[in-house]
Amino acid sequence: MMDSILAWKPDGWVDYFLLYLIPGVAMASYLLIKTALEKPSDFAQSVMKMMGKEETWLDKLKEAAVFSFGIACVLVGWPGFLIWLMKDKRDEAIRQKREDEPDFTCLPEHLIAAVNPVDAEIASYIIDPLGCVPSLPFGHLNHGWANFLAEMTDDRDEMWSFSVPKGSNCGKRRFTATSDIRGYARVRDGKVLGEFITESD
Repeated sequence: MMDSILAWKPDGWVDYFLLYLIPGVAMASYLLIKTALEKPSDFAQSVMKMMGKEETWLDKLKEAAVFSFGIACVLVGWPGFLIWLMKDKRDEAIRQKREDEPDFTCLPEHLIAAVNPVDAEIASYIIDPLGCVPSLPFGHLNHGWANFLAEMTDDRDEMWSFSVPKGSNCGKRRFTATSDIRGYARVRDGKVLGEFITESD
């Protein structure tokens, strides 16, 4: 039987069309399984029913018609849908990578100039005659400063001063700064990888 299957050759346009549909059938099956797995649970359906949002028979009929039309389109136009799926997967991976990145107040456009850590410490050394503030660089913030310096382990890391004016868009999610924010950023290849905020009015 296997020999007869291997020896089979398409004969006529119908056979070629059926061969063309095979990837479409596989893709349609994948979409059907994916849709079935994403179907709302019984609990979610009961909540929707309590809220008066239960699907009517007309809604289900419309949904079935649209879904059938979509499956037919996938069967015939599967090369286009394959390209769309690959692009969607890539875009999703890019979005996920962006979401996984830490969010900092400082953006590259807020960077002012490269700074030597020693110079930064000298400029920020606190001397309080009353002894209320520790005689250390950045005073009470010295522990945070030490942690910030400890993260600069790569030779490519640079320290930059930054200033975020009040009202500016900042952060990965572009929130609005409610005050002037200043500090130092750990930068590598033009990308902000860490920050130490010294002033926020």
